[in-house]
Amino acid sequence: MRRRARAVGDYLSGSVSTIAVRILLIAVMLALPLAGADIGIIQGFNNSLFAKRFEWAPRKATGDIVFVAIDKRSLDTVGTWPWPRSTYATLLDKLVASGARDIFLDVDFSAFSTKQEDDLLAAALERAGGGVLLPVFRQQETASSSEVAVTRPIPQFLRNAWPVFANVDMDPDGFIRRFGLGSQFDGTPTQSAASALGRVEGASGSLPVDYSIRPDTVPTFSLSDLLDGTVPAEAIKDRSVVIGASAAELKDIFAVPVYGAIAGPLIHALAAETLLQRRFLRAPDQAPLELLFAALLIIGVIRSRSAGMITVVAAGLAIAVIGEVGAFQLQWRYGLLVGTAVPWSMLMLAWMLAVNERVDLGRVLLAMANTEARNTRRLMRRIIADSSDGVVAFDSDLRIVEASQSAKALLRADVGMSLIGDADAAITDIVRRLVSEHDAEPGKVHAARVDFSSNAGSQPAHYEASVTVSPLEQPTARRTAGRSQFAGWLIIRDITARREYEERLQRLSELDELTGLLNRREFASRLAGLKGDVLVSVLDIERFSSLCATLGRDAGDELLEAVAARLGNAFAGDLLARLDGDHFGIAVSVTGERPIEDFADALLGLFEEPVLIRGAAVPISVHLGIARSGDSAPGALPSAAQSALDAAKATPGRRWSSFDPSTAVRQARSRRLERDMRDALRNRQFFLLFQPQVELAGGRLVGAEALIRWNHPEFGLISPAEFIPIAESSGLICEIGRWTLIEACTEAAGWPDELSVAVNVSAVQFERSDVEADVKAALSSSGLPSSRLCIELTESAFVDQGGSSVAKMRALRETGIVIALDDFGTGYSSMSYLADLPLDKLKIDRSFVRRMSGNTGAFEIVRAIISLAHGLNLQVVAEGVEHEPEAETLRRLGCGMGQGYLFGRPDEPVSMLSKWNAQKLLSAG
Repeated sequence: MRRRARAVGDYLSGSVSTIAVRILLIAVMLALPLAGADIGIIQGFNNSLFAKRFEWAPRKATGDIVFVAIDKRSLDTVGTWPWPRSTYATLLDKLVASGARDIFLDVDFSAFSTKQEDDLLAAALERAGGGVLLPVFRQQETASSSEVAVTRPIPQFLRNAWPVFANVDMDPDGFIRRFGLGSQFDGTPTQSAASALGRVEGASGSLPVDYSIRPDTVPTFSLSDLLDGTVPAEAIKDRSVVIGASAAELKDIFAVPVYGAIAGPLIHALAAETLLQRRFLRAPDQAPLELLFAALLIIGVIRSRSAGMITVVAAGLAIAVIGEVGAFQLQWRYGLLVGTAVPWSMLMLAWMLAVNERVDLGRVLLAMANTEARNTRRLMRRIIADSSDGVVAFDSDLRIVEASQSAKALLRADVGMSLIGDADAAITDIVRRLVSEHDAEPGKVHAARVDFSSNAGSQPAHYEASVTVSPLEQPTARRTAGRSQFAGWLIIRDITARREYEERLQRLSELDELTGLLNRREFASRLAGLKGDVLVSVLDIERFSSLCATLGRDAGDELLEAVAARLGNAFAGDLLARLDGDHFGIAVSVTGERPIEDFADALLGLFEEPVLIRGAAVPISVHLGIARSGDSAPGALPSAAQSALDAAKATPGRRWSSFDPSTAVRQARSRRLERDMRDALRNRQFFLLFQPQVELAGGRLVGAEALIRWNHPEFGLISPAEFIPIAESSGLICEIGRWTLIEACTEAAGWPDELSVAVNVSAVQFERSDVEADVKAALSSSGLPSSRLCIELTESAFVDQGGSSVAKMRALRETGIVIALDDFGTGYSSMSYLADLPLDKLKIDRSFVRRMSGNTGAFEIVRAIISLAHGLNLQVVAEGVEHEPEAETLRRLGCGMGQGYLFGRPDEPVSMLSKWNAQKLLSAG
């Protein structure tokens, strides 16, 4: 009877175990579709499968993007790092000459170099005509701060280039799988390098990189070959160019799927290729289908109990093969990233469920668990004994149960001894605190970490101690009224090297290496934390580049150190920084209304005495820009002071200047207009008005001058006097001038045959663009005869350029057009060149015409100009004619044509022609 009862008990126990395992497996299968995507191992398996599918179906790059690599050979060729910025200037000129479309220069230009080098690169950017992309980076302001700042190129470079974000964001496993499309930069949506090169409109969000595109199919050239001129222009023409580091020494290498590790700039190229090939990869929501798959598996396993295991395994393998082939096809053909880790995990659980239906899987798992536990205990003892860290296991009586050799030596204790006997006070305190927390909440795991130091050796050592107290499972019958049982772990790690490295990094991240002052970033960070009223000054050494060229770079470094020493002696306790190059920052907390003049005089007085450099007294002079709290946000005060410094340097004889908010407003407006200008050209916000030119003798309309205007959607009408200089500095004047030529010729082609049209050509446009080709294109597209087009140039277009500009003027004149010298008398007006210029007209500047009646000198100048023009066989046009007496005087002097408000203000062409009774002539023509 007893045997039968035991058999019944074993049977019931086995049945309960089988049911429990079945319920557990089914619950896990149903939970996986809902939570599996957030499990690290599932994500890792899916990422590996995605990478394999990329590898199985490789694609070639389009060839529209070229990678110019700063490789080992380039570093050896130039011979120094960081490179002089003139090297990049030469590179940009060569790329522009080869016909590159867009150039992404993936180099950090956030710090100033020497003025000469910065000016050379700025000039190259200006010559590139706005086709260069420069990187901005979003990063933490300091290592200990959670605030994010944007590192940007210096303003001198951004005036003639476009900012693009160049961050690469790592996944938790350290791989780069996605790229951003852009972010906010100074409140403006700004594209990433990939979206700009990939020619998409978006500036937010992110997309996966298509790593089926092989990096080795992206056309790649060594930068040294490009500098040597061995790269053919055909390899660059009409292609976008990415320039960046590939040399391992520069450490711009990142881990990526499929290819292991590649250069950061090449990742931007692959991301742009992803967009160019329209491979917008996306991951669908799989949870509903995975739940359905789980339900079908559960039903299938339960209903197929009679099937053999071979059949079950074969069916599972068939499902896996078919599913993986389908996922590969979806990724290859349609860009759908289908994760199969969850379905295959559910398939494995279904196999375990099938086994459980046939055998008592619970008992098998229990036996495996017991064996594993014994192996784990032996393994843990071995690990503890051999660990280089100090490892100690202790019980609830605080007695040492296990200890590594390193822990025994450090604590001077052995197994069986009390943990808190001779231990460091920091360890003793933390252990006692955790034990108290355990007594208050015995069911939880309590852990803490503490650092402590030891001076036992010749050098101080630093340690990190991690203590954990975990409750032990206790049968209810064995519980006592005393302390509940727990197991404790103490792990001690020597962090001396890490602490010294962190301290060294902290110093490097905060201080300027040469002078020992704060660097720009740390200066701004600490300045933001100052309370009360603050005066901030940016100091610049006058003629520093010339001094370095005369005395040598080492002497220049000594000069910087001497300036830093004087500032340190005078402003001990205040914030001092070397911002960049020869720029220093000083921040002083002030009480009361301390005049800025006193602060400036005190600073300037520091440098009245010469500086001793290599035994020689070197006199120096400085300029100051000063800003005060309230002028700007604390973190932006250095920029405000820099703006004031620029104003001081721009005014001859001025030693210092305080911040002027109106200057900052004008600068911000100029940057906004520059950003909007390209869209304005594309959206036809520019338009032309025409001012009549009249024959003074007969009062007959002979032509009109085309005058450009800008109707901004937010600011309204903007004067050419404001936007033309901005267009010239950014290089957009060439595109705007080309558009003006075409529009003016197209409009004039519909006028009567005797009427001409005059178009101004900027000196910058004349120098940089192929004006002859632009004129021919405008005449060809409009059908306007060349004799009816007059190009107006100012003296600045050719005075500095010499023979090359004169040759260009002759080539223009040979097309049959008329060339006029505009604003004559206000520029150089040298008689030495006037006779040699291929001119047809002189235009007398309005300033002389308006003063002609009441000013004898102005009258004589006008008469002399008219006489000179007649002697050179040139026609004369007088600008600014507003009253009839002026017109009469000009007629008596022999001036042929006039232009001004007397004859008409700039107007729409139809209105202008209507006023001069030209509509009849137009219909007759």
